[in-house]
Amino acid sequence: MKDAISALPCFTQVDSISIIASGFSQHCFKVYADNKVYFAKTLSDNTEVLVAECAGKSDLGPSVIYHDQHWLISNFIDTDNLALSTLRADEKIKHAIKLMVQCHQLNVIPAELSTADIIESLLNNPHYSTRQKAALFQFAELILEPLTISLNNVCCHGDLNFSNVLMNQAQNTWLVDYECACIAPIEYDLAMFIAVNSLDNNDRTRTIEQYETQSSVCVDLELLNHYLLFCYFINALWYFNTYHQKVLAKDITEDTAVLFKHAKKQWYALHLSLKIDDSPLLSRFSSKLTNIFTTLNFSNQT
Repeated sequence: MKDAISALPCFTQVDSISIIASGFSQHCFKVYADNKVYFAKTLSDNTEVLVAECAGKSDLGPSVIYHDQHWLISNFIDTDNLALSTLRADEKIKHAIKLMVQCHQLNVIPAELSTADIIESLLNNPHYSTRQKAALFQFAELILEPLTISLNNVCCHGDLNFSNVLMNQAQNTWLVDYECACIAPIEYDLAMFIAVNSLDNNDRTRTIEQYETQSSVCVDLELLNHYLLFCYFINALWYFNTYHQKVLAKDITEDTAVLFKHAKKQWYALHLSLKIDDSPLLSRFSSKLTNIFTTLNFSNQT
């Protein structure tokens, strides 16, 4: 990997490279080159470049130094992320929502969120049996049903977990990792924020209050709840799929077990969300989800 990074035209002399182990998606590196420190990340598509460049120019994220079809190089911000901070949960939410509001105001248009395509790609995995796929697709249809096209779309981060918020001692903050950015309703970004950070009901209320206060925009609570079900669902599938990929590759580490725990946490959060709402539609969800728990058989996983 050092040879590939050293060959990039943005560098004259690369002295050393270290792996940044946080996260489960693209490969990230800390690069010491030309008497400076840089952040290097492999790319899956051009979405991240498009939004990261705009965010850097708006001081929302670190400045992009170089990019091509394989790499994104930006300034390295040497500080901890919000997930490691000792701040209270309400303070973390306040800082994160401030960045979310700024992201929603970016003058950039990534690809539009395609909920059906996301679910299709997540379920197109050989580790699901025919029976499991059938149950999951039936459940997905119920989840997608109320997610109608919205006219109030913005540039959403799409994965605003606390580990994607950098904060220094002066409490200056930066938002990073735009690979899931998309055009979607604000309720989608809020729902993913709640789901991926496993926020409880009190913190969920604080999140909505913070967004409405900082943006002067009213959140559609019904749409938020529908997107929350969608986010729990796709997060659970993503963690579950990544866990199985590592097992298949015999890459059994502590991270492998963490992936499975994350999957279970998202499934059960989804189940809990259904239980607290007695609407006819969600009653149908709950019935389907019980069948899915049985077919996926979590208790037999390691």
